[in-house]
Amino acid sequence: MADIGGLADKGKDYAKDNPEKVEQGKDKAKDALDGNKESDQK
Repeated sequence: MADIGGLADKGKDYAKDNPEKVEQGKDKAKDALDGNKESDQK
């Protein structure tokens, strides 16, 4: 079974070392959610 704690630590380290990638991911997630909201309103 995978070590979930180790995976989380790797994710935190990646986010700390690559803040621009984190922001891009957050922006894409927000855009996807906003797109879903618009299609739900139609």
